[in-house]
Amino acid sequence: MRTQILVGTMAAGLGLAACRTLPAAAQNGNAPAEPAPSASASAAPSAKHTCQPEMVSIPAGTFTMGDDQNTEKTGQVTVDAFCMNRTEVTTAAYAACVKAAKCTPADTGDPCNAGVAGREQHPINCVDWNQADAYCKAQGLRLPTEEEWEYAARGTDGRIYPWGNAAPSDQLCWNRYGDGKPNSTCPVGAYPKGRSPFDLDDMSGNVWEWTSSPYDDSRRVYRGGGWDGVVPSLVRSAYRFWLEPSFRFGNLGFRCAGSAALP
Repeated sequence: MRTQILVGTMAAGLGLAACRTLPAAAQNGNAPAEPAPSASASAAPSAKHTCQPEMVSIPAGTFTMGDDQNTEKTGQVTVDAFCMNRTEVTTAAYAACVKAAKCTPADTGDPCNAGVAGREQHPINCVDWNQADAYCKAQGLRLPTEEEWEYAARGTDGRIYPWGNAAPSDQLCWNRYGDGKPNSTCPVGAYPKGRSPFDLDDMSGNVWEWTSSPYDDSRRVYRGGGWDGVVPSLVRSAYRFWLEPSFRFGNLGFRCAGSAALP
């Protein structure tokens, strides 16, 4: 798999903070015009690739990474074809990996989903980067790079959010503007209006998602925004943040990616 950054990065010095105290980034008042509703032109592969069940085949492509609110990692990026989970890894799927002795248990207790009746189809949360990495490897997969993640979330038309440029409201699972609803994660795929150009669910909201990409020697990048976010700019597809791999939170989970092969 090849990921090539064609334009260099610029340091932004955002600093490190816990998920529940993320900095309030600027709003999107200067958003570009809403993209045309048909994203098929940017999403249509030139040849159908084969992926595991419940994964989406994403064609190779070039897109503009970052936006005018993210000056740390921007530029034209070319990504090879790959596969990606349609949804975030569920609590049930992770529990099966634990039962098979291929994964270590997630944390339990509020606000964690592991062991909570009725949350089997919610995303697994309260797992650190190493646990997420181990789960994906147990499936013959891997965590996505942040370049792959942003491409899968945005497509090639420069949209701000997976669904387009409209401000976030009911397209995603999040505690918008601090109104207290929802007050936890949601079942994966419960917000189809928020799907990305490649038909991926929950690329904004529900849980933040670990990527394979290092931020520096000791921290890993995560993406997507969580259910407890209250600031629209934090659920932008270009927004990036980072944590020590050992951190676990109720608003942090993951999905897997893998190489795509032509039949």
